[in-house]
Amino acid sequence: MLRSMLVLLLALAATPTAFGQTACPSGVAPGSPQCGSDAGTSRGAPAPAAPRPTGEWIKTWGAIADSETSDQAWASIGLLSKKEAEDDAIDQCQSAGMKGCKVTFTYRNQCVALASSTNARRASGVAGAPVVEQAEASALERCEKENGERCTVIYKDCTKPVFRKY
Repeated sequence: MLRSMLVLLLALAATPTAFGQTACPSGVAPGSPQCGSDAGTSRGAPAPAAPRPTGEWIKTWGAIADSETSDQAWASIGLLSKKEAEDDAIDQCQSAGMKGCKVTFTYRNQCVALASSTNARRASGVAGAPVVEQAEASALERCEKENGERCTVIYKDCTKPVFRKY
């Protein structure tokens, strides 16, 4: 018996022992393809690189113009500069054959609403706000205060940013 224990001990001592160790990122199970062998130098995966931007969002402009000879209004939206927005609104007014076209409101990166009463010769309530519901409420309030009667929103819209890729 002693002899067989001695043989067993010698056999175990002579057998090469393999120690497997892998370098796995935190939270990854050993054996995953994300794990690599560890030569004793790595202590986890390197931090991933920060994502690089592919472009930028550009805020846009809008404008409203009206005419001294009409009860209508013209609107431009989504243009890259205040001047472009104003010029476009006036051009629309003049292209409709109106005289005395002028910009009455400009806005950037927001919403606008235009309100009018049924008896008003022209729209008398215009307002801008971060969201269209606020712009509508402000335009209605201004119109009703100026006209002394109930008004309705006749135009509303919001500028929308444009994505420009690098």
